[in-house]
Amino acid sequence: MMIFKRRTTLKFLLLLLFSAVVLYAGNNRNKSMEFYFVPQYIDNKVLNFESGAKADIDSSVSFGLGFGYNFTPNWNLGLLFSYAEADYKGRYYKDGEWQTQRHTLYTSSINFVGTYNFMDGDFTPFVSGHIGYTYTNTGIDNGEDYISCYPPTFPYPYPPGYCYPYNGAYTDNSMNYGGFAGVRYDFDNHFFIKAAVGVNIIDYNSQNSADFTIYQLTLGSTF
Repeated sequence: MMIFKRRTTLKFLLLLLFSAVVLYAGNNRNKSMEFYFVPQYIDNKVLNFESGAKADIDSSVSFGLGFGYNFTPNWNLGLLFSYAEADYKGRYYKDGEWQTQRHTLYTSSINFVGTYNFMDGDFTPFVSGHIGYTYTNTGIDNGEDYISCYPPTFPYPYPPGYCYPYNGAYTDNSMNYGGFAGVRYDFDNHFFIKAAVGVNIIDYNSQNSADFTIYQLTLGSTF
């Protein structure tokens, strides 16, 4: 009976040791580049402004493309480009009266992203922080007319049919920042997947904070 218990204890200790080796074993992140695709779900948000204007923004799906460099298995610095469209109900003052209409909000952003992976192994929890710039098109006609020509070939004037008129819209250029927490797993074939939840704050100068809750799924490859 004593021998059986010792063997059982030994097997248990060996199993723990094997699990630790698998969990903390080095991977292909160290000193590697990575490229990734980021589908995102952005939660709905209501923004109020001092003028009395209001934007009730629906939840939406966004997409991003990014690349980065792993200085170590733990530290990564990258650049993320993202684009989103969200329907919203806006209340604003225009042409001498308050109006409430539905529009589509278009945003595009570029962010520097710093990530810390807590473990060296293939599976690791992580935290990240980002800071960048967001361009927003409200979809609300600003009363100005423009002409766009494509492709922009010379000499001017362009051939007939290359130019078309369009209405301008109110736009905004703002700083944004935020952070995420999640988990990452690296496969042996240099493919990795990440899942995270976090917040992105856009400096819209609204009365309440323009903090958008975002759920991310990242699919990428290291090389």
